[in-house]
Amino acid sequence: GRRALERGMRLVMHPDQFVVLSSDSEGVVANSIKILQMHAEIMDLLEQPRSPWALLEVHGGKGNRADALVERIGTLPDGIRCRLGLENDEYAYGAEEIHAICMRSGVPMVFDAHHHIVHENLSSYEDPSVGAMLLKARETWTNPAHQLVHISNGREGFNDRQHSDLISVMPSSYLQAPWIEIEAKHKEDAIRGL
Repeated sequence: GRRALERGMRLVMHPDQFVVLSSDSEGVVANSIKILQMHAEIMDLLEQPRSPWALLEVHGGKGNRADALVERIGTLPDGIRCRLGLENDEYAYGAEEIHAICMRSGVPMVFDAHHHIVHENLSSYEDPSVGAMLLKARETWTNPAHQLVHISNGREGFNDRQHSDLISVMPSSYLQAPWIEIEAKHKEDAIRGL
């Protein structure tokens, strides 16, 4: 952890899809908090700051439960809440919806351009809404220089929700993104290719 801080390397975690803070099942919520607490403790052991620099990013979870999600975020332990970020997805919470939740709950938004184009059925990363959402998401970051975005490409076609092995298409608006997290199956090979 110290080595990462000394070198300006950023450590972020993306807990699995079973973390659903907006679930209507108290058991699922309790388990989600337990998983997030484990991640937060690892960040503490790595001496990472209790801020979105050391982000714990999750999706909104169960749809049509924005109020419950905002309420639950407000009750999270400090080690989780100070690091938590929410990401838009293809189904339950599009970019505009997750942005509104982030504004209400005071957590940053991780804008994912691929999820956005799938959710909105867009034909290009150059759609004006991609650049607009990038800037809108930046409003949710206390330190705009720490804004993190995601990029992936569809495996079988542009609007395929499954992630491809590499990244061949990147939104030009991402030239304005301070931090880009690559979501590709071949990970470091995808980064080297870019």
